[in-house]
This record gives sequence, structure tokens and C-alpha cells, in this order.
Amino acid sequence: MWTRRKFIELSCASAGAAIVTQAAEASVSPAPAPPRRKPGKPSAETAISSCRGVLERQLGARAADFDLKLLPLAEGNEVYELSSSGGRVTVAGSSGVSLCRAIYSYLRQYCNVMITWSGRNLALPPSFPEVAHQRVVCPYKFVQYLNPCTYGYTMAFWDWPRWERELDWMALHGITMPLALEGQEAIWNRVWLALGLTQPEIDTFSVGPAHLPWHRMGNINNLAGPLPQHFIDEKRLLQHKILDRMRELGMKPVAPAFAGFVPQGFKRLHPEADTFTLLWLPEEFKTIPRSTRTFILHPAQQGLYRQIGKAFIDAYKAEYGEVQYYLADTFNELAVPVRPDHRFEDLELFGRTVFESIQAGDPNGTWVMQAWTFVYDAAFWNNDSVEALLRGIPNDRMLIIDYANDLTPAVQGKYSPSQWKVQKAFFGKQWINGMAHTFGGNNNLKGNLKLMASEPAAVLASPDRGNLVGWGMCPEGIETNEVVYELMTDAGWQTEPIDLATWIPAYCRSRYGLCPPATEQAMAQAWTLLLQSAYSGHIWMTKQAWQGEPSAHPVAASIDSGPTFVRAVELFLSCAPVLGQNQLYRNDLIEMIAQAVGGGVDKALALAVQAGDARQPELAVLEADRAIAWMRRIDGLVNLRADRRLETWIASSALYAQAPDEAAFYDENARLLITTWGWPELSDYASRVWSGLIRDYYAARWQAWFSARHTGASFSLDLWQQTWLSSPYRPSKPLEVPDLIAESHALLTELQHLS
Repeated sequence: MWTRRKFIELSCASAGAAIVTQAAEASVSPAPAPPRRKPGKPSAETAISSCRGVLERQLGARAADFDLKLLPLAEGNEVYELSSSGGRVTVAGSSGVSLCRAIYSYLRQYCNVMITWSGRNLALPPSFPEVAHQRVVCPYKFVQYLNPCTYGYTMAFWDWPRWERELDWMALHGITMPLALEGQEAIWNRVWLALGLTQPEIDTFSVGPAHLPWHRMGNINNLAGPLPQHFIDEKRLLQHKILDRMRELGMKPVAPAFAGFVPQGFKRLHPEADTFTLLWLPEEFKTIPRSTRTFILHPAQQGLYRQIGKAFIDAYKAEYGEVQYYLADTFNELAVPVRPDHRFEDLELFGRTVFESIQAGDPNGTWVMQAWTFVYDAAFWNNDSVEALLRGIPNDRMLIIDYANDLTPAVQGKYSPSQWKVQKAFFGKQWINGMAHTFGGNNNLKGNLKLMASEPAAVLASPDRGNLVGWGMCPEGIETNEVVYELMTDAGWQTEPIDLATWIPAYCRSRYGLCPPATEQAMAQAWTLLLQSAYSGHIWMTKQAWQGEPSAHPVAASIDSGPTFVRAVELFLSCAPVLGQNQLYRNDLIEMIAQAVGGGVDKALALAVQAGDARQPELAVLEADRAIAWMRRIDGLVNLRADRRLETWIASSALYAQAPDEAAFYDENARLLITTWGWPELSDYASRVWSGLIRDYYAARWQAWFSARHTGASFSLDLWQQTWLSSPYRPSKPLEVPDLIAESHALLTELQHLS
């Protein structure tokens, strides 16, 4: 494993290296930086060329059938106009994003096209259909996208080609405000070295690449790290490309800022500075090692906050150019270190201090914060506490992302969703209404489609909405449940509620193509049942029992694989004679079969355990073998999708390796996040229905547990898992599936006979 990062070589010729020359000084006082790039507002030529680039990458030669021009914003909001005649489509928009959104809406509505993560349905007509002039104004100033955790659960090892596809997806789906969090470690290292920290102190502060989101939010230090220098350098180069493309398209990227967290070595430099020591979720994570604790400056250290905040923003802009929006989460799932008798004064001081540290680096900057802080610890964050934290910040200089508005009733006893209602629309601050949809990047089927179709418009029309400026999608992981994101991105560009009775059939036509009437009827019935089951929204976390740790008492599955869902899958499968060659149909079928049969696996596991408890060893072995055999067959089905393979995830991490020890480091870190995470309380939180992970981890783990149980041998789950993680991954051979449709029919038939 890679255990020590090579010494960082910072050239004074690099954009932000000027601050390194001040390393001997106790305070951060960077030398004059090179002239900053000032991207400014994209020109008409830039907006049009950026859209043209998206079209050429996605449509090839047919991109030439679109005539593009620029429009002014409509009272600060994005707008587009569109018409088509004589096989040519004329599009005008206020940015590259609005142009792309207009074209994608046209392609979906009139040409039955879909462009999404797992593939495309792109059978374009010989001549584009005629459409009368239409004008659409986005009802929001911002359509926000991404969660800080997405940068771990999905994006940890992305390269530029994968990022370029995502940026195309963002533009086509109308995203105007994405989080842009790559490349910050290069800047932070410069700041810490300039402050006087040593490289070993920075290494101890560091974490592994897949765990960076929680390090950035102040939850963990010193876990699965440190980062190899080559990884830091590559992410710096990657961020340049990401930000350049975002700006060309007219997006407003949200960059990182200083939230108050410092390395432990900071106390050596400033022994007089007051700091708080924090442990992530101390009431829930009983086994969290103290070595991962974090340190936050006391807000009374306003001078240090300003110096560090200014140094970071100065170095960031010198490297990457101007930004306007800065993400800083100071209390994400952390106990708030305030004095009980001075609670509100301390909170106000914290808020002012963090904001002033941003203002020191950018007098025009806006502080962006997640409202998850308030959702997670609603008992502490009452109205008075939230108002105190926000009191010292101008209303137009803060933006709050309230993304927990789709939490299910099952979890509302612990968390408090719809914070905008609880907190009186955040007391005049700008805020974004959003939904999280998924946690941990689980890729089982779920989502509250009815809520997503109706709630954004309801909030937009509410007299209590306050200073609502945006709609946001903040999943912890992406590349899953594509229907959810087609729907939510549509909601970001509509004032009225979406009628699912017309939207779902249109979605199916765009995704799978036109069908004969009989097939349309079966598809409609399938979706009626899906809306009553997996897409009804009554599930929050999605994990089947077999994706959890083996136990003598298996927990109930937290995904929907009941009779209504299974009947929906049967109806969906009945469309195979017509749609069976469509790639997006096949992708969806694989996931539906996996979830339906996964429910059978859960039942078989429970029967095996019950038989063992009842001293019926033959029946116990029979049911255990059936469960594991089904898991391996699910694995074979999922292996038909390259984007659902553990090998694909590991291969993406290996792209950053320069030597075998680095490759081994990335391999282990990539698997760590999606299995044990790092300690027992989060084990399988980020579980995935991925080929390789199913057969070589979940099935193998259950098989080892059952084998020990049936023979009376001892079994250490922790030892088994740690051995699997510390050994280089050598994938076993998946089962071959010559015919997806035939295997799907066979599995559903077997499922019906489960006792």
C-alpha cells in the first residue's frame, strides 16, 4: 500500500506558488500572485461554440441542423426560444446551458430521444419535425446539482473523458449551478506549507481519495490516506478543464472555501489559538477511532480565519480564475461547540467569522451552505439557533441548499425535512429547494416520483417561500434511477406541476422508442405498478438484506421487491419481443430483475437461518445454496452492463496509479468505501448491486458465514472483510448469460415457486 506521499515540489512559476515563499512566516501572507484570469460573462461566441461542442459530441453530423444565437437573460433567469421549419431547428438561448436545454427538450418531446448516463436512444428522424415558436423562461435563478458526497461515492476516480460526458449531461438537462470541488487539495497543501506546517503533518491530516468529501466537510482526518502527490496533481489539471467548460457553458460553479478546520499540527505553530476537537457523530459511531478526529478554530480567532480564508481564495483564484460562490460547511453532522449559556452569541460569532473569511478573499463572494446541518440535528437547530447563525450575514451574500425535502415519513422521527418551512424560509437568506433522492450511491430502484412532479411547483407558488432562488438535485451518488433525474431536471424548468399521466408515457417513448399498442398497454400497466411500489417514495435507504452483513437474524430488506413490484417487472418483461434490442430497455430490465429476484434471495436467506435455528441442517443447506446461486445469477445479469461492474470502478481508480504500490492503494480505497466504509456503523452503507461485488463479496461472505455455521467452526466477519480488502482484487469468473430475456423469464418463474 502507498503509505507516504512523495515530497511536494512547488515551483514558484506555478500560479499559486507565491505563498510558498512565505513558509517561514507564522501567519499566512502570500506574496503577490500572478494576474488572475477573469473569465467574466461568456460571450455570444463562447456560449454558441460551447453548445455546438455538446451537440457535435452527442449528435455527430446532425449538429449542423441547428441554428444557434444568444438571448439576454429574462429578469436574471435563463431563457430559451425554439422553432423548427424545413428540417432546421432555430434555437436562441441566454447561455450555452439554455441552448442545450432547449435542444434536448425538443429532441425528447418531438424526436423520442434520450441521452443519459447508461446510454442513449438516438434514432433521429431523417428530417427534424416542424414546431411552432415557443419561449421558456426558467422559473429559478439557479438549477443546482451535486452533493459534496457525490465526489466520493461516484466521482472519486473520474478522468476528463468521464467528466466531459457529465458536463454534456448537465448542459442538456439544464444545470446552471454545479458544485465544483475537485482540485482543492493542491491549493490547501500550498496554504498549509506557507503557514509553516511540515509535509508529515499534512500527510497525517489527509485521507484517502474516496473519503475526501468527509474530510472536506470536517468529519474525518487521517483515514485511509495520505493522498499520493500524483493524484493531487492530476485533480488540479482536471479542475482546470472542468471549470473552463462550466464557464464556457454559462454555469455558476460553486467552489470550496475555508470552514474553520485545521490540521492538528496547526497547534504547534499557534499554541495560543483556541481550537475545538470534534468527533463525527459521537452518539452513533461508537467505534470511530479518535485518530480520525478533526480540529476547528474557535470563532474568536477571527484574524486567523481571515488570513487562512483569504490565503486559500487568493491561491485558488490564482490557479483557477474567478469564482463567486463558495461552499463552506462548518457543522455537518458535528456537535456544535458552543457554550450553553452563550449559545446564540457563539453561533452568531461563528457565522460572522466564516463569512468574513470568505469576504477577505472575495469581497463579492457568496457563502453557500447545506441545510443538512439543520436537518440532521433538528433538536439543536431550533429557530433561535438558526437565526443566530445567519444573523450576521447579508441576505444576498448567503445561499442555503435545503435538499432533504424528499425524506420519507419513516425517517422523519429522526430527521427534520422541509427545513425551509421549519426555519421560516431561512430568515430572508437566498435558498434552494432540493431533494437528495439517494444516500450512499445505492443503485436499487427507488424514488418518490409523485412528490418530485408536484412539490417543486407547490413550493414555488407558496406565499411562505421567502427568497427562493433555485431548485436543486443533491444525490450522494449518481448514475442510477435515470427516470428520477429526467423528471427532476424537467421540474427545474417548469412553473406548473408535472402530470405523470402524460409524462411517464412520453418518458417511455423517449427512452425505448415507439411501440405497438399492445406493448404500450403493458408498459403503461407496468409503470402504474412501479408508481405504487418502488417509485412510490415509501423507501428511503435502499439495500437488500443480502447486501448487509451476515447475521443469525437477517434484517428485513429496505428495498421494494414485493408482489406489486414483481408484477410490474413481469409486465415490463412482456415488452421484450418488441423492445428487447433497445439498450436502455435492457439496462432497465437487468436492474428490475435483479431487484425482484433479490427479494427472493432475502427470503431464502431467512429460511436458511430459520432452518438452522430449528436444527434442520439439510433444509438450511438447501435454502442457503439457493440464495447464493441466485446471487451469482443476479451477478451474471448485472455483468452485462459495464457500468455495473466492480472491475469498472477499480479500473477507474487504477488510472491514477504510477506504480504498483499506488495501484494497490487505490484498489483497496475504492473497495473500502463501498463495503465497510471504514468502521462497523457504516458497513454496507454505500452498497451497490454490481457484478463482482455480488459474487466475490456479498455471496462469498454469506457462503463463508453459512459454512462456518453449518460445520460449527468459528467465523470472524471482521477478519473476513479485512482480509478481502487488504488482498488485491482478483475477480472470479462471472456466470455467462447468453440470453438476457430467457434468463429473466427463468428467474421470475423460479421466484414464483419460492416457498
